[in-house]
Amino acid sequence: MKFILIAAAMNLQMIYPSEDICKQALDIVKEQDPKAICIPKGEDKGDQMMLNFFDLVDKLQAMEQN
Repeated sequence: MKFILIAAAMNLQMIYPSEDICKQALDIVKEQDPKAICIPKGEDKGDQMMLNFFDLVDKLQAMEQN
């Protein structure tokens, strides 16, 4: 909890681009705090919007073929 407060005050990034990098950081942090955990970032809203767009394109192409 202390780390989260310090990181928030210093505006540090606590999000990692992949689960593997998160786990690497977790191994280092666990040396200081054995209760540390790694929480996945989840999907980015921009990524989800692009997936929805591609899905729409696929559906439109399927409609054109019919």
